[in-house]
Amino acid sequence: MSARPTYYLLSSLFILTLAACSAYKSTTTALTYSKDVSKIIDFNCAGCHNAERPAAGINLTTYENVKEQSINGKLIPAIQHAEGVKSMPRKSPKLEDVYIQTIVNWVATGAAL
Repeated sequence: MSARPTYYLLSSLFILTLAACSAYKSTTTALTYSKDVSKIIDFNCAGCHNAERPAAGINLTTYENVKEQSINGKLIPAIQHAEGVKSMPRKSPKLEDVYIQTIVNWVATGAAL
C-alpha cells in the first residue's frame, strides 16, 4: 500500500486545521482596521472605491469612510452577496469567507482603528 493517500489526507487535514485556527483567531482577538481590515479593503475594494474615482460615490480608502459604510449597514450585505443589494466586488468572485467574517467581527466589536 502506498503512503501517498495517507500523505494527501494528512496534508488536507493540516490545511483545514490551519484555516479553522485562523478563522477562530479572527473571532477571539481584538480586530482593528489598521491591522486586519485595511488590507482586505485595499486589495478588494479600493481599486474602484477610491478618492479619485469613487464608484457609486463611495470612497473606501480611509478608516472613517470604511467605518461609516460598515456601521450604516451597507458594506457587509454587499460583500456577503445578500439578496436585494448590489454584490461586491462587482465582476469578481465573492470575498473569501474568512475575510467577510473578519469584517463582520470588526464591526461587531466596535470597528476600532
